[in-house]
Amino acid sequence: MRPPGDVNPRRDAAIDFPDRPFGDMRRRDYDTIGFMSGLEVHQQLRTTSKLFCRCPAGRRVTRVDAEVLRHMRPTLSELGEYDGTALMEFKTKKEIVYLLERRSVCTYEMDDTPPFEIDEEAVGIALEIAQLLNLNLVSELHVMRKQYLDGSIPAGFQRTAMVGLTGTIPFNVPELNIDRELRIRQLSLEEDSCREVSDSGHRITFRTDRLGTPLTETVTEPELLSPFELQAAAHLLARVARATGKVQRGPGAARQDVNVSVAGGRRVELKGVHHHRGLPLLVHIEAFRQLNLLRVKAELARRGVEAQMVHIEDRGLPWDVSSLVVDAGPVLRESTHVPIRASLERGEFAFAVRLPGFAGLLQHPTQPGITFARELADRVRVIACPTHRPFLTYDGHDRSGVTDRHWAELRRALGADAADALVVAWAPLADAATAAREILIRAGEAAEGIPAETRQAFADSTSGFERILPGPDRMYPDTDTPPLPIRDATVASVRAGMREAPWDRAARYEALGLARRAARALAVAPWADLFDQVHPSPGAVAVRLAHSLAHRLPFHARRVRNAIMPSPERVRPLVRAIENDDMRLEALPRALDAAVADPTCPLDDVLDRFRARSTDREDLRQWIGHIARRAQSLNGRSGDTVLRWAMGQVMSKFVGRVDPQDARQHLVAALGPPARRAAV
Repeated sequence: MRPPGDVNPRRDAAIDFPDRPFGDMRRRDYDTIGFMSGLEVHQQLRTTSKLFCRCPAGRRVTRVDAEVLRHMRPTLSELGEYDGTALMEFKTKKEIVYLLERRSVCTYEMDDTPPFEIDEEAVGIALEIAQLLNLNLVSELHVMRKQYLDGSIPAGFQRTAMVGLTGTIPFNVPELNIDRELRIRQLSLEEDSCREVSDSGHRITFRTDRLGTPLTETVTEPELLSPFELQAAAHLLARVARATGKVQRGPGAARQDVNVSVAGGRRVELKGVHHHRGLPLLVHIEAFRQLNLLRVKAELARRGVEAQMVHIEDRGLPWDVSSLVVDAGPVLRESTHVPIRASLERGEFAFAVRLPGFAGLLQHPTQPGITFARELADRVRVIACPTHRPFLTYDGHDRSGVTDRHWAELRRALGADAADALVVAWAPLADAATAAREILIRAGEAAEGIPAETRQAFADSTSGFERILPGPDRMYPDTDTPPLPIRDATVASVRAGMREAPWDRAARYEALGLARRAARALAVAPWADLFDQVHPSPGAVAVRLAHSLAHRLPFHARRVRNAIMPSPERVRPLVRAIENDDMRLEALPRALDAAVADPTCPLDDVLDRFRARSTDREDLRQWIGHIARRAQSLNGRSGDTVLRWAMGQVMSKFVGRVDPQDARQHLVAALGPPARRAAV
C-alpha cells in the first residue's frame, strides 16, 4: 500500500527523542523518529536538439545578444482553482530578465511560437531508461503543462510527459545490509529550465542556454528509511542513467530533489542537490528540523495557542486591519540600531508584530546554529524580497540598538504580555505589508505542524524556504502538442539497441575477477564497451585493464580537448601481448598512454618499447651499474630513499621487459641493503 503522498503514515511524533549529531545516529534511531525519504532525480539527456524546438542542446554560453523583461501571473486550473505555489510566487512581484544568445534559443523558448514536435531522439533515450528501470510504458505520450511562476521558464509552465509507471530494480548494498528491490513510481520526460544568474530584491535574472534541454525525472517511492540508504539509491539511479551512455555529465547535468518526512509530519522537498556526497547530512539535518517544528507545535498546543489567533485578513495594510501589527517607526526613530536607522533614513517602514503565546519559541533551535526565527525570516526574504540585510529582529535576540525601553513601548502599543513574542522588521512600505502578513502566516503554520514546503539546500547542509509545495492544481493538459503513440515496433527497436543493465554488467565483471567496487564503476563507465570489445582474459589481465582505462583515459581526455575514445583495435594488441607473455602486466598503463597519446604512432613501435628482448638481462646489468654510480651523489640520504629513486630510474627504462622483483634484487646487491646504507 503506497503511503499518503504528503503525510508521513506514522503519526506518533517522537518529540522526546534527543537531538543527536549525524555521527551518533544509527538505523534504529531513524526508525524511532519515523524517518522516510524518496528521490526525484532530474537527468539531462545527450541529444542534438532541445525537446520542443531544434535549437542545439547542451550549449553553455556567456554571450548576450538580447534581453527580455517579463512579469508572471497565475492562471486557473481546469477546476477553476489557483495553485498555492503560483499565488505565492505572484506575491513576490518579481521582474524577470532573460539573457538571450541567438544560437542557443529561439522564439519557442520565449513562448512566442508554438512547440515543434517532440524530439524523437529524446523519446528514445527516455524509453531506454524506463525499460532499464523495468517500468510499465505508456501507450501514448500526453504532454502536460506544469506551472512555474518563479521565472525559470518564460512560458510560466514546463512541458512534461509521463513515459513509464511502477517499476522495480535490484537494490543490493551489502555494507548497509540491503538486499531488496527499489520501487520506482514513475519516469517523465520534460524540458529543463533556465540557469539563474542573480536574484536581488524584486529582480531575478536568468540565462536561457539550457532552457528546453531534454531531461528525465525519475521518482522513487518514499521507502528509503535512513540517510545512507537514500544516498545508495541516488548512486543506483545515477548508474542506471549513465549505463545508457546517452546522458549529459558534468556540473548541473544531474540534480536530485529529496522528499523527507518524520513521524507526525508531512513531506518536505529539498531542491537542487547537485551531488551525492552531502545527501546523508542534508536529510539528517532536515529530519531534526522537522522534529523541532513538531516540538514547537506541541508547546503551542500546551499553551493553548491556535492558528486562528494569528490570522490576518488579506486586505488593507496590516497595521490598519489587525491589532497584531503596529507602526514601529515612532518608537524606533531614535534607536541606535544601525540597520533600522539606515532603513528609516531611506524612507522605509518599520513595524512590530505580536505573536500571542510564542514567548521564548523564536529562540528554539531548528538546524545547527539556526533558530525558529529563521523560519519567519525566510518567508520574508523569499516573498517580500527585501534588498538590505538584516531586515528583522525579535525581542531577546539583539539588544545592541533596540533597548529594553523600546521593547517595552512596543509591548504597550501591541497590548502584549509576558507570554507573547515580538518581532520587528523593516522594508519599503509595499514590501513591509507583505512581510508582516508572511510573519503571521508562518506563525499560524507553526501551530499546525510542518508546512508543506520546497526548500533550497545550502552548501553547509542546512536549508532555507524556497516556495510552498505545489499541489495538483499545478498540472493541466497542453493543448498545443498532440499525443505521441508509443508503438510496439518503437519499443522493440529501443530494446534491441539497449545496453546491459548495470547490475548484470557489474556481476559479469566480478566474475572476471574485478572487485565489487571496480566492477560497479566499470559497468557505467564510458569505456565499458571498449573493455568488452578488447575481451581481456579473466583474472589479473582484466583487473589491470579496467584499472588502466579508468585512470589513464580521463587523463588524456583532460589533456586533449575533444579527445576521442581509442578503438578496440588500438588497445587489443597491447592486451594480447601480455596474455602471450610478450610484455609484462605492469607495462599496460604506460603502453596504453603511448598508444592513446599519439594515435598516428604504429602499434608495433609502441609494443617494441615494452616487449621483452634477448639482451634485457645484459642491458639491465649495465644500466644498474650506471645507476649505482649515479647513486653515489646521494650520500646522506636514507637507504630506502636511494633505493626508491634507483627503482624509478630502472623501471622507467625496463618496464614491461623485466620483473620488478628481479630488478630490485639486483639493485640491492649493487647499492647494498637499505638498512646498512642508512647507518652509513
